[in-house]
Amino acid sequence: MNELDILNHFQLTFVANAAYMLSFTGLVFITFRLVRFQREQNSNILGKSLVTIFGLCTVFYGYTVFSYLRNAQLAQSYRLSELKESGVELTTVTNSFIEFTGYSISDGWPPTFMPETAANIFLITFALMIIAGTWVNLSKE
Repeated sequence: MNELDILNHFQLTFVANAAYMLSFTGLVFITFRLVRFQREQNSNILGKSLVTIFGLCTVFYGYTVFSYLRNAQLAQSYRLSELKESGVELTTVTNSFIEFTGYSISDGWPPTFMPETAANIFLITFALMIIAGTWVNLSKE
């Protein structure tokens, strides 16, 4: 693959990731609506369990989407640095992308199922909000 092929391939990957992020955003909205609905209806244990399971599945889906994005970014940097190591002259934009990600061929193939730290913090917070919103009495009374 040449530089343009690599950049085009990953541009399509980022478009697909945008669709996944839109669906994740929709699932987050639905999850919070379910948490609110089950609280308003004073749901039983089965209802609370189903909302919790749905919410945790949404968290896992988000983890997968964030992992996919991070892997795509690092894989692009890896392949471009691999091309650079083979002696091909890369454009300034491509070199700056490799420098920005800080990932090169010497780091080996990127991990497949590990999002960034900020994404992990977001997902943990989201999971805690689901669990607390479903099972903990959060009223001031």
